[in-house]
Amino acid sequence: MKKLMSRIFASLLVAGAIFVAASWFINMPSKEMLGTWVAPDYGQVMRISRLRAEVYRTTAVSCFREYAFPAHLGLVKLIAGASIERRNDMLELSVDGVVEPIRHTRSEFPSKCAEPDHTERGAIHTFDVFWSAMDEHYPFFDLHNVDWDTRRELAPSSDDLSEVELSFLLKQATLGLDDGHVQLSMGDQGYFSPEEDPSWLKANPSLTRKLLWQTALSQAEIPVQGLEGFSIRYGMRSDGIGYIAIKEMEVQKPIGQSSHEAASRAFQQVVMDLQDAKGIVVDVRYNPGGSDSVAVAIAEYFLQTPVTAFSKRSWQQEGFSEPFQIKVHPAQGPNLAQPVVVLISGMTGSAAEIFTLIMRERPETTIMGTRSSGGLSDVLEFTLPNGWLLGLSYQEYLSAQGEAFEGIGIPPDIFVEFDADGIIAGTDALVETAVHLLGSN
Repeated sequence: MKKLMSRIFASLLVAGAIFVAASWFINMPSKEMLGTWVAPDYGQVMRISRLRAEVYRTTAVSCFREYAFPAHLGLVKLIAGASIERRNDMLELSVDGVVEPIRHTRSEFPSKCAEPDHTERGAIHTFDVFWSAMDEHYPFFDLHNVDWDTRRELAPSSDDLSEVELSFLLKQATLGLDDGHVQLSMGDQGYFSPEEDPSWLKANPSLTRKLLWQTALSQAEIPVQGLEGFSIRYGMRSDGIGYIAIKEMEVQKPIGQSSHEAASRAFQQVVMDLQDAKGIVVDVRYNPGGSDSVAVAIAEYFLQTPVTAFSKRSWQQEGFSEPFQIKVHPAQGPNLAQPVVVLISGMTGSAAEIFTLIMRERPETTIMGTRSSGGLSDVLEFTLPNGWLLGLSYQEYLSAQGEAFEGIGIPPDIFVEFDADGIIAGTDALVETAVHLLGSN
């Protein structure tokens, strides 16, 4: 019996090995994909072999291997939601949550990347990499009236600095950049962004996102419904007006499913439940963003025809790349064709602003409230020599009409001053204003 079980176990091992080998053979990169590829506007180098792929992030003074993973393209797509494809003479890396591919051209492997780790970890080199990454990839210094060259004067003259002292220098260097996508994750020294809160929030720090959403939902007067794994609350008022609060552009997704697929499937329930609404209020006032793919998936259910929603372009020291145009198509199945009011505020950020850009191109849609936060760009991340993480804006989103809203925010069609005093008193007048507008139509 033991010998029989041993033979069965050995046979299973052999069969498993054959399956893995066959799977790897089918999913390994093609010959045309092998070698070194660069995407300068991302500071990115990708090196691909039959068995392994590596992604490096570079500046003028550094090269660091950010990722290394098995070159099993099926596994990469299943687990990481990323796909790598050869298209003409370019290599395209598509990442879940980002609406356009990262395009690489063939190149020689940079000699400075021969050592895949930061060889110097002191304060001087850490500041140099930080300064260089911002200098090469951040496009909005003029917008914020910051002279980045003078910030180099903050560079330490010695490696004999504590983490507290170094974190202070990096924070000082970013001051004045009112940009939530400029971020420093500094281990024990915590997280920092130079972004400033809206003036009404500075004056009323007790107005947390939780309290703001509670007041909005109470004012909406709906039997609140939710979606599992999706920060959405919605319902139908007694007067036939629907209300949807989208708290984040994030969704829990099962392995093998993209954020777009997961969000689209989940939002179908909202569409079914609000199909007979006379009009719909979509509230993203306190939505900080998340995944652009989720924003697109939700917006698709409000479209009847395709729209050219926006374009985006990346910066690399000398200027912007050619714009990549984003066209959004209606979702499959029943959609929401009713008049819509989208509520925005200075706390509407990132992917929630992308949602707003798409909805601006939809007929019978009114944007109401105050300007959004003006933080539309994706975040480009660099690992610093000491292990800290720098995030920065590196793209400019343009509306279908060619308008740029980075740093200034998307303007509403109907401006309504934020009523902080009313919300503190438990009243959200903007919800009622939106409902009244839809009811009068």
